[in-house]
Amino acid sequence: MFLSHKFPTFTEFFLLSILVFALVSCSKNTSENSAAEAEKATEAECLAQEQAAQLEQEKKQEEERQAKIAERERSAITSYLSQLSQTEKLAQLFLVNLQGNTDFEPVEYKDGKAVIPGGYLFFSFNIGKNAEEIMHFSDSIASYCTQNALVPPYLSIDQEGGLVNRLRGITSSVPSCRTIATKYSEEEAKALYDSQAKQLALLGFSLNLAPVAEVSDSDNSDFLGTRSYGDSTAVKTYASLAVKSYEENGIGTVLKHFPGNTNTDPHTGLPEIKLSDEELEKTVIEPFSHVINTASPSAVLMSHARTTAHDGDKPACFSHYWISQILRDKMQFQGLILSDDIFMAALEKNGYPPEKAVTMAIEAGVDCIMLSEKKFVNVLTVLEKKAVQDENFAHLLDDAVRRVIQYKIKAHILQITEEKAEENAQTALTLSDVAKEDVQTRLQRFEEEKARGDSCVK
Repeated sequence: MFLSHKFPTFTEFFLLSILVFALVSCSKNTSENSAAEAEKATEAECLAQEQAAQLEQEKKQEEERQAKIAERERSAITSYLSQLSQTEKLAQLFLVNLQGNTDFEPVEYKDGKAVIPGGYLFFSFNIGKNAEEIMHFSDSIASYCTQNALVPPYLSIDQEGGLVNRLRGITSSVPSCRTIATKYSEEEAKALYDSQAKQLALLGFSLNLAPVAEVSDSDNSDFLGTRSYGDSTAVKTYASLAVKSYEENGIGTVLKHFPGNTNTDPHTGLPEIKLSDEELEKTVIEPFSHVINTASPSAVLMSHARTTAHDGDKPACFSHYWISQILRDKMQFQGLILSDDIFMAALEKNGYPPEKAVTMAIEAGVDCIMLSEKKFVNVLTVLEKKAVQDENFAHLLDDAVRRVIQYKIKAHILQITEEKAEENAQTALTLSDVAKEDVQTRLQRFEEEKARGDSCVK
């Protein structure tokens, strides 16, 4: 532009001035924008730090609140257990059958006082002809315990669905696990399980020995049949859904049978699981762990199977590896751990009579001993004697009893209350004071829920 003149003309000078001004203004604006952006970034960073600090503070406060609740519960349980005899405490560790189906009568006494187990398992012969009879029977159990100042038992039942259906014809129909996994959407299955849970609660039950969380394969399909949801994906999806549905509607669940079964019926022989570590991780540990971590079942039931990869000489219900190392430590399961029936003939035939089986189960970490018998005091006495001789064993018993009581608090069988003594408030554990509706009101609600459940069945 300036090659033809030694000095710029006025016009050229004017244009150059405008250009310089524009460049300076642009630079100034850029600097101002950069400063503004930097200020905004600093403000955003400060806000993020404040929010993070607030979240951390809230987390700390929640942890402190939970710690206080846990301490309150521990204190109440300690006080409650101190008022029980050793027999009453150890009786909490048993889940046994009961007599009759109309009016409750204890079958065992000690020192003139009825011995009531931690829980009762209803078989078909304990089921009345209709919902009203079942309600009356379950109410009579609670009434007897209240009138005689006894720890109330939880009432449990096997209500898997399909072939394992103790309440067939009483509640709405429950298809087998396999049918649900193949024919029902997740929403449809949830509606069906929600309704079944509400019906069980109205009948007086608090624990369902279901669902089966075993993956079906060629080694166990003949024994499990349609009791399994199927492959690993189906098990994780539908077993988790079933657990959530029951637990959210007041019925505890028992995930079973860990770590699995084979085609050998455990009632007649001990199953031998010959899977490698890698196979066990993929088909056993991973599915069970998924359901435990996503759905939080109240309990896990141990099988009688032996695994060649670990503790191969012991059934899983006596295995420290499967119970303490895997369930408690690796999976971080905090609920109840149940043995399968220790009166199964296969155990005694293989050198595990009930008197031996009960101590081995407790030593491995089992909390609750299942017996298909009505009487259990003779087995309880074995625990009493060993506790006197072995301090470590006594501590294991105490821990197990506490977990059973914790479940009863969760199930609203027992409740924590505040008792004021002069100026100090102390926590106490008492029978739940939740008022039960009269039978006719419950029956009406039951029939309405049964109709709803029937409408969910395909």
